[in-house]
Amino acid sequence: MKPRQWVFTFLLTSIALPAQATTLEEAIAASMRHAPEIEAARADADAADARIREARGQGLPSAMLSGSIGYGRLDPQGYFGLPAANVTPRAAQLTIEQPLFMGGRVSAGIAQAKAGSEAAHAGEDLTRSQIVVATVQAYGDVLTTHRMVSLYEQMTQQMEEIQRQARLRYKAGESPSTDVAQAAARLAEAQAALEAARGVAVSANARFTNLTGLAPRDLQPLPANPPLPGSLDEALDIARRNNPALAQAEAVLEAARAAARGARAERLPTVGAFAEGSTIRDQFFPDYRADGATAGVRARWQLFSGGRVSAKITESDSTVRAADARVRAARSAVDEQTISAFQGVRSAMLVETAAGQQALAAAQARDSVRHEVRVGMKPQLDLLNAEREATAAAVSEVRAQGDRIAAAFRLLALIGR
Repeated sequence: MKPRQWVFTFLLTSIALPAQATTLEEAIAASMRHAPEIEAARADADAADARIREARGQGLPSAMLSGSIGYGRLDPQGYFGLPAANVTPRAAQLTIEQPLFMGGRVSAGIAQAKAGSEAAHAGEDLTRSQIVVATVQAYGDVLTTHRMVSLYEQMTQQMEEIQRQARLRYKAGESPSTDVAQAAARLAEAQAALEAARGVAVSANARFTNLTGLAPRDLQPLPANPPLPGSLDEALDIARRNNPALAQAEAVLEAARAAARGARAERLPTVGAFAEGSTIRDQFFPDYRADGATAGVRARWQLFSGGRVSAKITESDSTVRAADARVRAARSAVDEQTISAFQGVRSAMLVETAAGQQALAAAQARDSVRHEVRVGMKPQLDLLNAEREATAAAVSEVRAQGDRIAAAFRLLALIGR
């Protein structure tokens, strides 16, 4: 299913989009194509890959061609008997140079660029996993809020019917006015809950379309959980190897270490082989001509830099320490989050089961109370309470279903799957 771009004010029942059945897998695939955050992360990774080629180029030969041409008048003032004349001074020079020794600058630069590329790609993976989790959450929220609207609409209709019957019985002298007031109060409560659910549904629809570019229409029911680690130890082991945030922090540390090596290399000399060719015309006196060719070795060693190099080394060492501390913090955070997410999956599954049982029992109790109220065994207030409890239990059930699938994908994001 192809994603579509929409700019509109989102209304729950007035979205002019074609109704198409959408599965969770299709929604995730659409978000991968649609999300600008992923496009930006991919561009950052491409830029980081280009910096590797740039760093490698520092150790390859370079060729530079320079030249100049002008027009003027040259007057040697009779020197060597040369008269004044109009001249066209011009010069050209070609220089080819190959670095022979850079003190480790090139290798450090390449290592830093590679680590930066790994960090960028890990960041792209992290962005993708975050978009997947957000899409799953948004998908579940759309299903949940639409179901909530349907349930509250049904409850409102039931409350209206109960209020109508209470008024009829009151007029017939079969029940007190208290029943009418209680029915009116519960009807107002149901109407307020319905309007709140509609507002939440509008926000859920907007979030889903923003992430996927798809219309939140005819979404398929939530699937079963994807394959997950069978134990906490397995989940922790996978997360420590594959978590994108941890991989990004480790890559940043490697880049900092490479930068520190490059900073120390600034203290060493550089040596390069070069070859130059030049041609000069009309430069010093009319019809002056000179051609030259030179080959040799050129060395450069900065003996004093005013503390610039030592300050750069201190800065890079501090950056390494900070990056190392962030890696340790990331490892601890990944362990904590994985433990929490793994337990969250188990809890969400149990809550979903319990919520389903509660919803079934509440619905059965409501049906029983309705019959008992009809034959006069129980007061009208019991039916009002039963309707409210049955609706609340059904809402809890659909929320638990969304929480269950969202918890599963949060765990997958943490373990890098």
